[in-house]
Amino acid sequence: MPTALIADDEPFMRAALRDQLAALWPELQIVSEAEDGPGALRAIEALQPDIAFLDIQMPGLTGLQVAQSISTRSCVVFVTAHDAHALEAFEANAVDYVLKPLDTVRVAKLVTKLQRSLETMPAVSLAQVMAALQREQPPAQASGPEWLQVGQGTQVRMVHVDDVMFFKSDNKYTRVVAGDCDGVIRLSLKDLLDGLDGRVFVQISRSAVVNRRFIRAVRRVDDAMELEIKGQSEKLPVSAPNHHLFRAM
Repeated sequence: MPTALIADDEPFMRAALRDQLAALWPELQIVSEAEDGPGALRAIEALQPDIAFLDIQMPGLTGLQVAQSISTRSCVVFVTAHDAHALEAFEANAVDYVLKPLDTVRVAKLVTKLQRSLETMPAVSLAQVMAALQREQPPAQASGPEWLQVGQGTQVRMVHVDDVMFFKSDNKYTRVVAGDCDGVIRLSLKDLLDGLDGRVFVQISRSAVVNRRFIRAVRRVDDAMELEIKGQSEKLPVSAPNHHLFRAM
């Protein structure tokens, strides 16, 4: 029975990939899951899975660093949101990938390819693909302010961006909700997005951005979806194009 490991710091992505693999390849046994690079490397060395699905961006070690460090002959499949140029680098060097957000057709083609070539696929050599990725890597996203001056009534509250539960568009302003603070900043949501860490904050609609750390639950009502935020009674609707972010929950 073929075995696999899934490593991704986003539980939603791990669950989504696990569910698609279970449907498309029932014989594949997921022997371990990891949420960071060091954990993935330890599990691969200990369990020696046939396939390692590695997120490119993980805490501790990136997927590339994990793949470069493993001593087993596990087939490496990168889980990535890289642009077409980076994907061309993967293709040219016979390194496979799964593109975020997951596409069932793409995953099905990958499963067929792995099933046909699993026994003969050589261990991955990453020297050329890493060099290509470094050349094609897009510029780092500009970092925003760590502290926000939030207007609340007659006060101006100082709020650290990590403590913000969610942002909501309010015309030319943006509503900021964080703990006991619910106020506005003089910045549009569009401009604010440029400085937010995409690994922490996720845009769920044109008017709302949520801190992943504060998502308590995802609720489905017919075809609609909404988020429950820790410590908040207000529910945040998720627009249909963004349902895939939470479909596995």
